[in-house]
Amino acid sequence: MEQDGSDREGARDRRVLLRRLGWTVLAVGVAATAVLVSPLVVPFPPPTPVTPPPSSTTPPSVVTTPVLVMPPVVTLSAAASPGTPPAAEPPPRAPVTSSPPPAFQSITVHAADPANLRTGARVIECASCRGGSRVGYIGGPNLLAVRVAAVPTAGTRTLTIVYETEEPRTLKVAVNDGTTQTRQLAGAASLLIPATTTLEVFVPAGDSWIRFFNDTGSAPDINEIVLS
Repeated sequence: MEQDGSDREGARDRRVLLRRLGWTVLAVGVAATAVLVSPLVVPFPPPTPVTPPPSSTTPPSVVTTPVLVMPPVVTLSAAASPGTPPAAEPPPRAPVTSSPPPAFQSITVHAADPANLRTGARVIECASCRGGSRVGYIGGPNLLAVRVAAVPTAGTRTLTIVYETEEPRTLKVAVNDGTTQTRQLAGAASLLIPATTTLEVFVPAGDSWIRFFNDTGSAPDINEIVLS
């Protein structure tokens, strides 16, 4: 029994010794590693600051272009030879005046003129009428169209109508296809005594037709017209 106890104590002492020996070897290895590795770790040097180059304070050079000054040009006038008379001045121009347009010449046309158009209307002999006749039976579908030829210029003209009637009648007047104007005419209460009436009409240049009618009743007889 005593022998077994001594063996166990000897084994325990050996384990303790081996454990201490292991820790010692480990410490020696770590120390050797630190000594060998530390020279291999080389720290990087800090970056060197970059200093900008000093700014140049010298102003840029200015290139001056020489200016070439031209001498003035002297014009030599030819001296007039003695005895040469001076040039005569041109005569003044006469003022240009525009002549006024010629005055409109009045145009007279008889109602019974063969160039006129009569639709249903008839020429009536009348010794007391201008030209010895007149045109009657105007009204309803019947009408008289007086031709005015070669009007030199267009414009508003005065139309004088010579007519005859025994009683008040309505007369309608139109130039070509223009606006119709209406007149209520009493006349001289006789088909043998001429009467007149006037109105303003626009007449174009050239040839025109002046129509006399009354589509709602009888119109007075037409003797003559004057365009002025």
